[in-house]
Amino acid sequence: MKLYSDLSESAHPNYEGICVGYSTVDHDNYVTNFANRWAEMYGGTHLEGMRACMVLFEAEYNEVWPAHFGNLEQWIAANDAELEATKGATL
Repeated sequence: MKLYSDLSESAHPNYEGICVGYSTVDHDNYVTNFANRWAEMYGGTHLEGMRACMVLFEAEYNEVWPAHFGNLEQWIAANDAELEATKGATL
């Protein structure tokens, strides 16, 4: 969940993420310093996070989905006549 949260926050940050990603606040002196802090906050973990995502994608694509896609093709073949009969129908 931490990996997902970090990748998600850096890809599409919420309000707090934008504030933290582009500024630091010195509350004692009432000063806000603006700077791009994304590399500082997430740069060290992105490569490993992306690698983990690609390993997961590859496993799903090569091991999980072929059987499901085969089942879909069989279902389409078994239901071809009904699908053709309703091709132009609107819901």
